[in-house]
Amino acid sequence: MSVITVTRTQLPAHKTRARALSLALIAASRPAPLLDIPIELGLEILEYSLTHTPFTTLSVVSKAFSALVSSILYKHVALDSVQTVSLLHRTVKSKTAQFLETYVKTLTVTVEPWRFTPSVRIELERIIASCTGLRALSIPRPGILTALSYHCILPSDVTVQSFDAAAPFEWKHPSAHTTHGPAAHCSASLTHLRISEPGDAWYSPLSILEFFGSAPELSHLALPRRRDANTDNDEVFVNELCTLLASRPQLKMLVVGIFPAQWPCYSPQTDSPASSSIWAALSSVAEIDRRIILVEAGLEEEGGAWANHNFWEHAKMKFRTEEV
Repeated sequence: MSVITVTRTQLPAHKTRARALSLALIAASRPAPLLDIPIELGLEILEYSLTHTPFTTLSVVSKAFSALVSSILYKHVALDSVQTVSLLHRTVKSKTAQFLETYVKTLTVTVEPWRFTPSVRIELERIIASCTGLRALSIPRPGILTALSYHCILPSDVTVQSFDAAAPFEWKHPSAHTTHGPAAHCSASLTHLRISEPGDAWYSPLSILEFFGSAPELSHLALPRRRDANTDNDEVFVNELCTLLASRPQLKMLVVGIFPAQWPCYSPQTDSPASSSIWAALSSVAEIDRRIILVEAGLEEEGGAWANHNFWEHAKMKFRTEEV
């Protein structure tokens, strides 16, 4: 009986490597298949993947794709509960300073002030201080800014829901006592400042700005005022706005939102804000200085809508309309 021996011939190692290298070169010379699909289809694929796939899975596709997903997820961050504050604080601790500076551009905090415990307050302080690349910040009350470290610089666009700087709305930080404005050390780059709604206590325009220091780059300012309020305070409000306009030539726009009266029974709802005394007084100033823009405002801005980041665009449109 004859025996047939089959011997497996193995290519030399250098030839195997050469074949693998040639296949890699062929693959590299071909364009990526996703580059040939229409942009609209590519965006739908991306949206579907973001909706139905965990971020941890998407992040391992490639470094470039991970960076793209991060830029989408962290560009506009909204914190609407103490739980989301704690979750973002945990994320901040796990990310590098370069990551936070690169990707977190807008931070909106709509948590009710009375929900802040000292521990949550400290977490929020650390979040704001760590996100050094912020361009826009929206917060419910201003006191959160007093505890920021002296090397922290505020973003250029800051929105405060209501300027109530006293207890019980604000937890007093030990380092908040200073001879200068509490947030003066971090407002050097502040260009847009908006106080969205009237507070429960009266603060004049100059006292509000004093909180933020000199703010030498301030070019856009928005302040609220109720109609049919204290007439003496109305006079102070108008006079201080005139002082602001005269002392700040770099100020391009001063928007005043006129809110309904605090006690509606003394102010018929059928009357428009334009019929109020404060509107008439400010209209006289606006005829002399066109930088003042008067707008009707209302309580529909509750529920987080006060942090609308399109506010300045709408104000600019109204400004251009009035110029024409």
